[in-house]
Amino acid sequence: MSEIQTPTFCSNTRNSKSIPSHTPSELVATYPQGVLPSSMPRMNNGLVDQSWLLDYVTTLERQGKLPVAPDLNKVQSNMFNSPETVDPLKVYVDKENEFQSNLKGEYCFYESRYFSAVNAYLTTIGAASMAQDTTNNNTLSSQQSTAVNLNKKLLLLTQLADAISKKRYNTSEQMNNDINRLNDQLKTRGRRLLEQNQILEKETATADLNKRMVEYTEEKNKANQNILALYGVLNIVALAMIVYVSRT
Repeated sequence: MSEIQTPTFCSNTRNSKSIPSHTPSELVATYPQGVLPSSMPRMNNGLVDQSWLLDYVTTLERQGKLPVAPDLNKVQSNMFNSPETVDPLKVYVDKENEFQSNLKGEYCFYESRYFSAVNAYLTTIGAASMAQDTTNNNTLSSQQSTAVNLNKKLLLLTQLADAISKKRYNTSEQMNNDINRLNDQLKTRGRRLLEQNQILEKETATADLNKRMVEYTEEKNKANQNILALYGVLNIVALAMIVYVSRT
């Protein structure tokens, strides 16, 4: 019988060719605080309906198990607050890292049991074949059922991960547009701050500022004078029109 090769994705089987050993009760144990539903959905050749996956991803978000990206408007309004202020983006990243770690932990939890169940099933088949014994049919059926259930759980976890990544991609497209818009606003602020920095760091900063204030005041006065002159001309024209109308 060929040796079952354990994968290297999970740390408990990394650099090890030994098959994990679990008791029958451990093989049917449930991962605590996992993302899998309490009852498995219908599968067709190992695949779950896409509409079910999308609905279930939304359910995970509603339950708070799957973090939802924050509104960038909230991130923008929080941007210039004190360092002690809660950062929505940091909170999201922390929750996302925690979710990924938990998802990997759940997968490895069932993967270890899956390989143990398959190994036990193959061992029983081998022993029954060599002894030409048919008394182990109930044991074989039970072991096969356990292996199949664990296989389905692993399949569902991989499909859930794929559905989540696709939704993340679609969300990132929208976030990318929001980020570009936010980046343009920050660039505008940056240019203004740079201009102010160049003024403030000059040795003649005070004099330059006074000069600009004077220039601004003079331009404002000129504009006011022009407006007053225009009003004066309009008054003269209006007076002339009144005189003309009265004489006619």
